[in-house]
Amino acid sequence: MLRFAVLGHPVAHSLSPAMHRFALESLGLAGVYEALETPLEALPVRLGAVREGYRGVNLTLPLKEAALAHLDWVSPEAQRIGAVNTVLQVEGRLFGFNTDAPGFLEALKAGGIPLKGPALVLGAGGAGRAVAFALKDAGLEVWVWNRTPERARALAEAFGLKAVPLERAPEARLLVNATRVGLGDPQATPLPPELFPQEGAAVDLVYKPLWTRFLKEAQAQGLKVQTGLPMLAWQGALAFRIWTGLLPDPLGMEEAALRALGEASRA
Repeated sequence: MLRFAVLGHPVAHSLSPAMHRFALESLGLAGVYEALETPLEALPVRLGAVREGYRGVNLTLPLKEAALAHLDWVSPEAQRIGAVNTVLQVEGRLFGFNTDAPGFLEALKAGGIPLKGPALVLGAGGAGRAVAFALKDAGLEVWVWNRTPERARALAEAFGLKAVPLERAPEARLLVNATRVGLGDPQATPLPPELFPQEGAAVDLVYKPLWTRFLKEAQAQGLKVQTGLPMLAWQGALAFRIWTGLLPDPLGMEEAALRALGEASRA
């Protein structure tokens, strides 16, 4: 039986188990997918267990950047991004990949979000790095902002981007919230409403709540918007393909996540 898991902290309410249960069932594979609470200091021991008994795992906060030092091989893309979200185990060796970057682009394509720049990425953590990398790789001019300006400058320097103040947001044609602002707090937003551009699109990687204040205000401004679920589903589908060679239906995975999100909100 195939064994998979998502590692992170906190991870109890992750939507990944619901998505990957759909993937296993829809492809007729016998397997389990767990959510394993893994604080940063527990990562080495947990990865030791992965070497012994798992085909693969996903990594989420706060592990994506720290994991690189504990793996036997890391893909060139994940090395450049500086973050791993997918680990494959083969004969006790661990191979690291990043499906956040391609998953983000596939989600934009599926949602009809135009790839027009400049793109402003809010946040310089693991998710922000993956999104900035993907957009730069797609040929867009990419700007980055972070609450800690030094982190924004470091990311901009690493990827050949431009670190900008929030006041430049109205000039952007694609906004991406890759911060945790808004997670579990419907009133929080990383961007004051007066700084939204007059045209373009906005994507929020936060999906709890699904419709964040950031997305609602972007939509009210007339921007095309996308929630965080399509990217979540696509990165999951691409991870599943790394583990099994089979690509599950990303839309089906998104619908499974949406159902789980609804059940969690009613609990």
